Amino acid sequence: MDKELAYLLGAFRDATIDERKGKNYEIKIAQKNKKWLQLIQKLLKNEFKKEGSITRHMKGYWILRINGKEIVNKIKEISEMKIPQENWNTPSRIFKSGSEIKVSYIKGFFDAEGGLPKKITKKSQKYIIFSQKNKESLEFIRKTLNELDIKPTNLTICGGVWEFRITKRKSIVKFIETIGSLHPDKKEKLRILKRVSFSPIWRGSTQGVGVAVQLD
Repeated sequence: MDKELAYLLGAFRDATIDERKGKNYEIKIAQKNKKWLQLIQKLLKNEFKKEGSITRHMKGYWILRINGKEIVNKIKEISEMKIPQENWNTPSRIFKSGSEIKVSYIKGFFDAEGGLPKKITKKSQKYIIFSQKNKESLEFIRKTLNELDIKPTNLTICGGVWEFRITKRKSIVKFIETIGSLHPDKKEKLRILKRVSFSPIWRGSTQGVGVAVQLD
């Protein structure tokens, strides 16, 4: 396990799998930001010697498709990917790894499934949100964040999805500095969030308040 592979395993939380034995083996990720998919392509080539292909979707999304029985089975084995996603727990290889690997995994997870306020200003609510149908995966991330002195809110369920937020100024800054992002849109949002976090005006969010947007 290396940091690039750990990041990929987190990023795959945004993936879907189409497996019809003897006919089709495909993993795909849909995103609005093509540059992030190109990053995933690069990591795939480094780790699996195959980068897949990116095509434009009619709804304005880009789709990265990874085809082939061998690579799909390899990704499934390492990631322990399950369908439906609520059955997909944290990969055992991540559990057994050190803090640097876990940080890379959380970064990939955040880039795939994390959210931020639609608009960040000095007076707006400020938070980072993780949401997922699988409860265990968020329990693992909360535990790891606490070990890194990043204090999240309690884990709650809203609309059938589990979620927690990071709302305290110190924890938000620590998350940005320790976890960060490789997603072009989220990286820029975190830069703005860090800048306004040092404003004397502070309005942290509480769970269930405000609207988060998953930048993809």
